Amino acid sequence: MQHSHYDMETRRNSTCPVERTLFILRDVWTFMILRDLCEDSRGFNQLKKSVDGISSRMLSEKLKFLEEEEILDRRVSDSRPVRVTYSLTNKGKSLSAVVDSMRNWGETWITASAENCDN
Repeated sequence: MQHSHYDMETRRNSTCPVERTLFILRDVWTFMILRDLCEDSRGFNQLKKSVDGISSRMLSEKLKFLEEEEILDRRVSDSRPVRVTYSLTNKGKSLSAVVDSMRNWGETWITASAENCDN
């Protein structure tokens, strides 16, 4: 289901904390990226490999969005070849409790599916 531009802008600017949070954390890709970055900083290819099924384009879009929302930080090295590393900001680190709660809920209530999770 496609959302109109108006719907997305309304949610982006909402004063409701739940609606605003859902706007930022709205899909499985975002949670999988957060899951991995809660563990440690990662490069683009590391994230691509661990977030099963995500395309390079989608990963790039999600990383850019999370950077704009100040959830993650993008660092470019001066080395050759250039390396880009992503890590959580303090704002992003505060979401680790959300990720941990989801993991714990899944382990308790969806044990068969939790066995398939790498993290």
